[in-house]
Amino acid sequence: MSLYRRPADVRVLLVEAAEVDDWDRLLSGAAEVCLAALRRSPRIPEGLLGSSLAAGEPAFVDALLANEHVGPGMLDWIAGVLGAGDVRPYIRSLLAHPHLSSRADVRERLVATGDPGVADGAHATGVGGWSWRLRREVLAAAGPAEAVRQACSILQDGARPASDQLYALLLLHEHGRLGEVPAERLRPEVAEVLAGGDVAALRGAAERAMGTDGLIAELREPAPGGRAQYAAAIARRERPDWTALLAAAGTKTRGQGGKPVGKDAAAALAAHPDCPRELRDLLYFRHPAAVAEHAARLDLGLVTAECVERSRPKAVKILVRRGLGRGIGGAALATEASAAVPVLEAMRVRPGQDAAAAREWDAFTKVLSGLVEEHLGDEVRAWRAARALLGDFTGTIPELLVAAASAPLDGEWPDAAGHPATSAPSSLAGARAAFVTMLEAAPDAAHAALLPHLDARTLHDLYRFCAWRPAWPEQAVATAAAAGDTQADQAAAAVLAPARILAGRPHLRTDAIDRLLDADDPETLVTLFWHAAATDDQRARIWSSVAAESLFTCHDRTSDLPAHLDSWRHHDLFACPDAAIFRLMLKRVFVLGQVPQLELFLHVWRTWGPEEVAAMLDRPPVTYSTYHRSREQVRELLARPDRAAARAELEALVAEGTSAQGQIAMWRSRRDRAALMAESHRWHWPELLAEHRREPFDDDLVAVLPRASGCPREFLDEARTVLPSWQHQGYRLLMAGTPAEQVLAGISPSDTDTAGRPWLTIAVQHGRLTWEQVLEHSRPARRVLERLILDDAGREPLAALMRDTLKGSPDAWLLAVSMLPDFTGTVSELLRTAGLAAG
Repeated sequence: MSLYRRPADVRVLLVEAAEVDDWDRLLSGAAEVCLAALRRSPRIPEGLLGSSLAAGEPAFVDALLANEHVGPGMLDWIAGVLGAGDVRPYIRSLLAHPHLSSRADVRERLVATGDPGVADGAHATGVGGWSWRLRREVLAAAGPAEAVRQACSILQDGARPASDQLYALLLLHEHGRLGEVPAERLRPEVAEVLAGGDVAALRGAAERAMGTDGLIAELREPAPGGRAQYAAAIARRERPDWTALLAAAGTKTRGQGGKPVGKDAAAALAAHPDCPRELRDLLYFRHPAAVAEHAARLDLGLVTAECVERSRPKAVKILVRRGLGRGIGGAALATEASAAVPVLEAMRVRPGQDAAAAREWDAFTKVLSGLVEEHLGDEVRAWRAARALLGDFTGTIPELLVAAASAPLDGEWPDAAGHPATSAPSSLAGARAAFVTMLEAAPDAAHAALLPHLDARTLHDLYRFCAWRPAWPEQAVATAAAAGDTQADQAAAAVLAPARILAGRPHLRTDAIDRLLDADDPETLVTLFWHAAATDDQRARIWSSVAAESLFTCHDRTSDLPAHLDSWRHHDLFACPDAAIFRLMLKRVFVLGQVPQLELFLHVWRTWGPEEVAAMLDRPPVTYSTYHRSREQVRELLARPDRAAARAELEALVAEGTSAQGQIAMWRSRRDRAALMAESHRWHWPELLAEHRREPFDDDLVAVLPRASGCPREFLDEARTVLPSWQHQGYRLLMAGTPAEQVLAGISPSDTDTAGRPWLTIAVQHGRLTWEQVLEHSRPARRVLERLILDDAGREPLAALMRDTLKGSPDAWLLAVSMLPDFTGTVSELLRTAGLAAG
């Protein structure tokens, strides 16, 4: 289904699907519809594009340039087409479009017109970046009056830079109007030049201000427009003296006197495509993040360039984000970048959408893995030394690893910290993030060797941020088992128990939880109990291994559970061995459905006796209306004198209702299917699926099966293809075998189902109808097209029908478009009528 914004006029569909020989006839006969297509359609026919640009009508160009689906490639083509002819009709359109008005070729054509609007744009303050040459050329084409008007306008703005004011004074001098200058609005240095009365001095001052000297002065002044204003100042000089700029930047940046260049000015200079590498690196020294964000050219040299150290991590992250795969190679980063810690931190996460960056990240990881294996391996003392060096190391990654391997370290783990709270947000930065990247590159043997030595925070970082390793559960359990024989050894090991920390990792696999359950640590088992991936059987095993109170108190102190942790489940009611905790838990677990509730009563009867069952009947939530039927049924059984017979009857009811055959019968007979799926049954999925294969269940039931926990994939897939009968009358008729032409003839295409979705579109997407059938039999045509425009799959059938009926005739197309709003028949009838009428 298409997600683009639907055009207000569905006649645009007929434009998109049209195949005509003379688009000029369409533009003249249905200009309104063609304008709507040019403005909004993502599928503008090539013939319409060419004819609209050749028509010389600004409205067509304005509409096309306003289309959000027109990308840079098409804009370049449009600029070429317009530039090949007379651009005067399109001056306003070109000036208003940021992409086109910034193109050098478009500007050259515009200034040649001498249009006052172009002169205004070229002389606008702040942004735009029209060069002095272009300003001169547009005024030369416009004439003296326009030159005087622009000069006076500039001088009315006292905030203009000295270069603008001196340029304006020159213009007035050249046209004999210098005596009309409002001196009070001039900058002091400009007023001083004017007061001297020396034209040669004025010209010299203007040339300096409009050249690189003036640019340097402007780059050192505050700019309300920020980086864009500085970029415009640079652009006004078509060929700035980069050597002079380098000298000025070097003097100011190194702190040898004078006013420094600010970060916005530095970013604007670095963003210029002609900025030399030496100047870029010099600007990076003082403003690393700003230059990294905007530099036109990125390479490894910028990553390793000298800069303010406190800003390096942020700058390197930006460089990696912008430049990896675009001038910065992954293998070179791993071996040559003399900023090991920021590089390791920046390369921790693989880029997602950028294929070139992802390839270079893979190359980096491959090289890093080899270096780690070569220099650190599974030698714990070398790893400890590497972690200690990360605090202030400034060399390359190979130099870091060589240094660590040559000076192994004993003692406590560097920068040790405790395990963060389970529900606290996890984050990484600096040396910790860099070390995680190294751990990611380490072999399994290194992880196994490090586990007994890592602090709790580093263990957390390993298990939370590194990619999953199948060997981890075995390593974690083995580390706990090898803690020692004495109680003191085991207590010390429990503080850092890897199994306990690994148990808190989101998205654990079921088999990993199985292995971690072997850990002899109650805290690990409690953490696993609350993990969303733990199965009911695994939770039952934990119930039998830890004190019930520990589970309950853990839940209470973790009231705001993270997404990967789970709350109490229905199955826990049957596994809990403590009556008091059971009663508390029952208030938090909704047990719905007569059979599940009877099963619960039977469990209580078996575990704690009929007296506890009787007490339940008078306590919430059993007193609620949701328990009415089961509550009264159990009350009647308890009232019988023969308690054993009453229990046997309850057991028989539960056995029948919870059996596979009983559930099959329930699925066949009950009509409240949505309520059935909301009940707390423990479904026999294999038997139910086998029964469905033998004789399919009703589509209405299959449609709601995904609401049930544990629904098998086969049911999930089939549920996406069925159309429940309660949704719309059209569905029921189609599913009952009513021919499509009869259903389409009797039901409006504008109807919606109970969810507010267009029934026609949903029926097509589920394979109950085809667009060919809809175009042939559904009416009225306009309402059909309102549905078809939402589904890309309908466009080719419409185009084929138009080819077959209109035969490429512009007259037939115009007639169809004019008839559409009031036509009561089908789309097929509309097009055939238009084709026949046009001959």
